Amino acid sequence: MISAEPSLEAIFFDFDGVLVDSVDIKKQAFKEVIAPHANGQLDACMEYFMTQGGISRVVKFEHVWTKVLQNPRCHQSVDRLAREFAHRVIDRTCHASFIPGSREFLTRYARRLPLYVISGTPEEELRSIVERREMTDCFQGVFGSPRSKVQIGESILAGQHYLPSKVCFIGDATTDRDAARTLGIRFVGFHGPHLSPYLDGSEQMIADLRFLEQALWPSLSVE
Repeated sequence: MISAEPSLEAIFFDFDGVLVDSVDIKKQAFKEVIAPHANGQLDACMEYFMTQGGISRVVKFEHVWTKVLQNPRCHQSVDRLAREFAHRVIDRTCHASFIPGSREFLTRYARRLPLYVISGTPEEELRSIVERREMTDCFQGVFGSPRSKVQIGESILAGQHYLPSKVCFIGDATTDRDAARTLGIRFVGFHGPHLSPYLDGSEQMIADLRFLEQALWPSLSVE
């Protein structure tokens, strides 16, 4: 039996790239959707996408549409791009592989520790994906945009009276790291394209969830 130190009150997880191997799915879908409109600026569009992991797709498309491609602001165009993106990613994400170690970690700790999903994916869509993947029972709550990760985290911390020092955010993007810093909670990062190039040396990093137990509880004992 594994005995864990009682040092955490809750864990927040990002979804894509942390629990499910869907980062490349979303990267490819974004490229497919924006390419017909890129007018020679596809590399710039993709560079922005890669530096903004974990934020709302509407925010991404609006920035690319108006700032990168220099189009007039148009909510209808942005909404159309976001809907097309969703159409391409939902089924693919539902069938994507689990990140190594994620299913095992969730199975082991879902009944021992409050676990939450905090994602930039639209909340209704995210909950549908989690349900279709039969993961709903693993979490105390599944939350997404339009609220930011900081807003969601603040709501959970206040509502459940968790001590920030006893909560950890597991993420693979600078937005996850920055949200954790704003919330005053611990951060454990995944090496990947949305975070690794932007490390400042203060992050605790792991390759995937097979290494999370040891990162969270270095003195785990096996009885």
